[in-house]
Amino acid sequence: MYRTLLFAPGSRPELLVKSQLGEADALIFDLEDSVTQAAKAQARQNIGEVLAGGLKKPMFLRINHPASGDYLSDLQVLVHAKGLQNVAGVILPKAQDAQDIRHIDDALSNVETNMGLENGILRVLPLIETCEGLRNTYEIAKASIRVCGMSLASAEQGDFMVDLGGHWTPRSLALMYPRSKMVVDARAAGLQWVVDGVFMNLKDLDALRQECLIAKELGFVGKMAIHPSQVSLMHEVFSPSVAEIEFAKGLLVAYREGEARGVGAVTYQGMMVDYANVRLAQRTLSLAGIP
Repeated sequence: MYRTLLFAPGSRPELLVKSQLGEADALIFDLEDSVTQAAKAQARQNIGEVLAGGLKKPMFLRINHPASGDYLSDLQVLVHAKGLQNVAGVILPKAQDAQDIRHIDDALSNVETNMGLENGILRVLPLIETCEGLRNTYEIAKASIRVCGMSLASAEQGDFMVDLGGHWTPRSLALMYPRSKMVVDARAAGLQWVVDGVFMNLKDLDALRQECLIAKELGFVGKMAIHPSQVSLMHEVFSPSVAEIEFAKGLLVAYREGEARGVGAVTYQGMMVDYANVRLAQRTLSLAGIP
């Protein structure tokens, strides 16, 4: 579960290279909104050349939606990657319903077949950008085993906020229900990786911190970044603390010792522990990169 995903526009080859040298857990090479229609072909070529040279970080390719762009040409960029090394999958923007996922599922199967790769290697991270998409979050999450998480376009004046008709403030009241619904629907569908969208104001790090803390409190485990300067703060918020990591490790040890004795619930540091606590501890260690 990546804590940060840093955008790099396909039309900026220097950023495609530079982004791999930073702190972000993973990258988003973008062929959608950050690239003008006239620059799409060149952007695909730029990304293809970078993929041919190999990636230093996991990368998701943000393609165009099937209803609004040449997404099949976008996906053909992936054939340049050697065995899809460090290619995690694709981000589907403006995901509206389960049928959108099935379109991409079939197209990715063709890419894998043409490359002689195992079916299902490439994952899909849907990006919800409309109220209709939010309403269908659970169905989208369950539409394919390729769906690896869910993400919300929560930018202050982004597509979702415009569609919602809400008004962004640092308290994020307009996004409270949308964020909560996404987390609940994703968890109900069995997904653990839920990612908050970008924050547009590069100068206001205090507001960024507050937004990250709110998203974390509601159940998000990471956030998308539009600039490298945002990444370290996001890592600070979304990374488990040393105390949380040690607590999780100790809890798992105590639970397994109890399990070995045939006990389903044990006491750890004065707290009753059962399988729900175990799942939380495992999630904490996963976010910390500890198997």
